Amino acid sequence: MEKIAIIDFGGQYTHLISRRIRNLGVYSEIYYPEDFQISNEICGIIFSGGPQNVNSKDTFKINFDITKSKVPILGICYGHQLLASILGGKIKSGENTEYGATAVQIDADCRIFNKMKNDQQVWMSHGDYVSSLPKNFKITASSESIKIAAFESDDGRFYGFQFHPEVTHSTNGMQMLDNFLKKCTAIRDWDSKHFKDDLIAKVREKAVGKKLILLLSGGVDSMVALKLCISAVGNENIFSIHVDTGFMRKNESRELKKHFDNLGFQNIKIIDAEKLYLNELEGVVKPEKKRLIIGKLFVDIANDELAKLDAKEDWMLVQGTIYPDTIESGNSKKSAKIKTHHNRVEEIEKLIKAGKIIEPLKELYKDEVRELGTELGLPKFLVQRHPFPGPGLAIRVICSDKIKRDDDFEKEEKKLNEMLLKYGMCGIILPIKSVGVQGDFRTYHHPAVVWFEEKKTPNWQVLKKVSTKIINNLKTVNRLVFSQNKIEKPKLTKLFLEKSNLMELREVDAILRKKTNIIEAIWQMPIVQLPLINDDGKRDYVIRPVCSQDAMSANFYEMDFFYLKNMISEVQKLPNVGDIFYDITTKPPGTIEWE
Repeated sequence: MEKIAIIDFGGQYTHLISRRIRNLGVYSEIYYPEDFQISNEICGIIFSGGPQNVNSKDTFKINFDITKSKVPILGICYGHQLLASILGGKIKSGENTEYGATAVQIDADCRIFNKMKNDQQVWMSHGDYVSSLPKNFKITASSESIKIAAFESDDGRFYGFQFHPEVTHSTNGMQMLDNFLKKCTAIRDWDSKHFKDDLIAKVREKAVGKKLILLLSGGVDSMVALKLCISAVGNENIFSIHVDTGFMRKNESRELKKHFDNLGFQNIKIIDAEKLYLNELEGVVKPEKKRLIIGKLFVDIANDELAKLDAKEDWMLVQGTIYPDTIESGNSKKSAKIKTHHNRVEEIEKLIKAGKIIEPLKELYKDEVRELGTELGLPKFLVQRHPFPGPGLAIRVICSDKIKRDDDFEKEEKKLNEMLLKYGMCGIILPIKSVGVQGDFRTYHHPAVVWFEEKKTPNWQVLKKVSTKIINNLKTVNRLVFSQNKIEKPKLTKLFLEKSNLMELREVDAILRKKTNIIEAIWQMPIVQLPLINDDGKRDYVIRPVCSQDAMSANFYEMDFFYLKNMISEVQKLPNVGDIFYDITTKPPGTIEWE
């Protein structure tokens, strides 16, 4: 069978590239650069993105002479830069960063774009760029910020994209990849429709002679994992634990129990652990520390339950881990850590090494998990539920132990407002931080909040431009939020994971979810509680409605402004709710969750 070799330089989207190639009917395999050897069945090669700088001394290299390659090679992002560098081009850093949706102008007569429209929207995530091409190469796409957004060699062997065609937000990305495959092979014989049966067989093989213990969060992933395991080994061989951490949404554990019963799931124990979690997380502020404590407690609770079952030597733990969880945790051999997911803490890693963990969904993306759930017979309303993180609302409270801002934002805020001036907007930088992903690296920077001047009408197209421009040009900002009203600088306050704060967040979340569950385009909508209060002494919040398929890239939802205003007004009837901001950051550069 012919195949495409994907060389993994640690990019956040390496597996997504592989999946897209398979979706186009050609088998693909991922290789580490130091392990790769060319073989007869390889009909094409793709260099992935990655977090490194091509010019650094310890940069990842490929161990074969690409000038002698008889098959086409495509470089994406870091791969685009590496390809150009190896063949004699030059790479520069820092001046022209681009993140998220970017307009490029293409050469429609070149091989790879082949009669596409000249104006294309693609997805960028880079700081470095190709500043000059190797000999006998030509530019095939340019953006406002960089001249060489794509290239190809005159002989048709080498192609480079600075952008990511594999993410759904590159409008014609699949067609671009398809055009590359046409240069590689005329055969399309890969069919992945039967992966349900393959996954069931793999679970059955790993679980032979064992009992399975499943940590059932109630989210789509763990529910599909449970249904898959039941199909593999039967209800009687599975014991599920649902831990009510105190970080669930309003009435969620109770509702989930009804769903489990209706589905005929057996041997499910619900554990009330709110007090334990709140005690362990008392005074904790740092996002990574929160995640590590939550993950460790999951394992401790599971161990306690296993001891009661007397199943220590005869069990395996099942997790609903999906691929974005592993890649953001830095589990790819070359990738940078964005954040540690609760199912990748040290205790879990030890169990994985000991062969005690089954993760049947770990190579799948969210949309594939949903498809699998449907194939397994789960009802649509459960399969299409908004994703909800394992740590729950704990990572939607931005904790703080400070009452004074650390940084002086005067210079950056001056730059911010200079950029906003021509749009009839103003803004400030908030004295808090959130997690982002830029150029395959984790960032931990400030959000800025912007608003239109009184006589200006809000406009989503303007907000898109502003979001991209500000984040690409302000190094201290990795996220932008929008306010429908003028904002005075909010006051920074202490905020911890306490029951009263979580109860208020639950109420805000419940109202907003009820208002937005009817909007099918919204894939997920985290509600974030901030350690900020307005002039009236009321708590500020952020809503983040996003559109996505696989969680690897996301765009913000463009809500009707009148509907948004009414929705916010209803929430502000709650006694302690102040300003509510609307997150207008794409992924990248902002992760979907703030922590």
